[in-house]
Amino acid sequence: MATESTKTTQTTTEKSPADEPADEAVAAEETPARPADGLRGKEAADAHADNADADNAADADDNADDAYDGDGDDEAGLDAQDRAAGRRSDWAGGAFAVVSAGLGLASLTGTSFSEMLRERKSLLGQIKSNAQGSGGSAADQVNALYGAPWHTAAVVNGIFAVLALVVGGLLLATLSGRPEARGWVKAVALGGVVLGLIGLVVAGGMYFDLFAAQPEVPSAGQ
Repeated sequence: MATESTKTTQTTTEKSPADEPADEAVAAEETPARPADGLRGKEAADAHADNADADNAADADDNADDAYDGDGDDEAGLDAQDRAAGRRSDWAGGAFAVVSAGLGLASLTGTSFSEMLRERKSLLGQIKSNAQGSGGSAADQVNALYGAPWHTAAVVNGIFAVLALVVGGLLLATLSGRPEARGWVKAVALGGVVLGLIGLVVAGGMYFDLFAAQPEVPSAGQ
């Protein structure tokens, strides 16, 4: 009996080392792969960090876009105000330029006002000549009926010419410091100045009888 127990114990002892590798393999299969889980967790954390960085970058871009849009709106508002002010100045400058050109043209062609004053002066001369009767000389009658009315029209035309020069000259002086002013405004103002200058020369020639001498009545002996 003692011999059989000893053999059984030896057999059990001999089988135990052989069975250990199999047990370790089973335990390895049942144990979860902790290193792999650690790698996956790290990758997830990195992905989360990348997503957070992307979100922050997107927020920064949105903020930058909002800021840019705000600056653009401000600049658009300033541009609109500048354009409105420019249009108002163009309207005013254009109006004065047209007035200058009209005055210059009136100084050359005459106006109904100058014609009315000329006829009035001629009528006064007739009344004066009739009142004097035969006491007045022929030269005085010619001057009263022709010379005085002619000179009156010359004076009125000269006044219109001076006004054209003043308005056009002041407008050109104002627009000279504004390169953004419309070209047609400057052109019309310059035209008014030129017409006013020509009208002033013509009015001076009329007043001093440079273009046509005053008629003279021949003496009785001629």
